[in-house]
Amino acid sequence: MLSTPDILDSHPGLETLIEFKHFGGEKSFQGEIQTIQCFEDNSFVKKELSKQSHSGVLIVDGEASKNCALLGDLLAQMAKDNGWSGIIINGFVRDIEILRGIDIGIMALGSCPRKSEKKNQGQSSLEININGVVINPGNWCYADENGVLISEKKLEI
Repeated sequence: MLSTPDILDSHPGLETLIEFKHFGGEKSFQGEIQTIQCFEDNSFVKKELSKQSHSGVLIVDGEASKNCALLGDLLAQMAKDNGWSGIIINGFVRDIEILRGIDIGIMALGSCPRKSEKKNQGQSSLEININGVVINPGNWCYADENGVLISEKKLEI
């Protein structure tokens, strides 16, 4: 089983993201990162999660907006069905009672019942910065109940 403390003990230079809460059915996940930056509009999140993935992790910089959710049960189920292993949102999610039953890693700052706008605004496959941690597409994510680790490359663990 994945253990971020053990990984960090072996690779102390890794970047860490904290303060994210688990909402999905899977509490431990890893994979190659794809990135999205958007503000109160989840159009690009939907576009990315509609693509097939081989256990990828989508990291969304929603600029920590508390005004709406960038992910709900329908997008989470689509992500699971398309092979994603996890989604981390620097923002909020909704339908949390349903998200718990979907076997995918979902982490966010909190929950908000309001859905986001759909104006096709955002960017994908770009460098993002969350709480001082620079994250690029192609980096690797390792997450469990202790937190999130970001590595520039896949680790042999």
